[in-house]
Amino acid sequence: MTRIKICGLTRPEDVSLASELGASAVGFVFAAGSPRRVSLERASEMSAAAGPGVMRVGVFVDEDRSFIEEAVQAARLDLAQLHRPLRSADLEDAPTTVIAVVSVSGSAAPLPPAEWLRRCRWLLFDAGGSAGGGTGRRFDWGLLDGRTFETPVYLAGGLDAANVAEAIERVHPKGVDVASGVERVPGIKDPEKLRRFFEAVRAADESAPSPSGRGAG
Repeated sequence: MTRIKICGLTRPEDVSLASELGASAVGFVFAAGSPRRVSLERASEMSAAAGPGVMRVGVFVDEDRSFIEEAVQAARLDLAQLHRPLRSADLEDAPTTVIAVVSVSGSAAPLPPAEWLRRCRWLLFDAGGSAGGGTGRRFDWGLLDGRTFETPVYLAGGLDAANVAEAIERVHPKGVDVASGVERVPGIKDPEKLRRFFEAVRAADESAPSPSGRGAG
């Protein structure tokens, strides 16, 4: 089954609903400049609203290790999603397991070294151009055609209930990551859009000829 991460959450009630609907992960944005940025106190409240087994992901861009560590402790984060070119130091000093992000721009999707990726939980492909993602833009999924990766692939960038089935059919990701596609305004999720998104993912999985998902985890 394709896993679902709901990102850019700013309200405990939205975290609770995402958990009830079957999200495998919820994302809290700490990146400066993002309209979805939350405080450590707010993130702690939302973390408490996550259901059993739901992974808590912190989204960072230019934040340093000391802040990431503080966020990990305050919000009980399971993973740190780094929306910047991955550095060796990110893996050496990270206070929790890292999600590597590839921000696709045009036809360019530069990957970190394979030995670094093997130390990451997921490899997330997203459309470039915003602090912490959530641009509402998709990239050319054809860039991933025929490519295989050792690290489980998650797909983000302009996903919504209308196109997520096509994304799953073409890319076969382990998981999908959505923010703006299930919102009323940045940071405020729309319950009906959330429900339709989960329904669309499940329908796509049920119609797939074989189980989707690149990699394990």
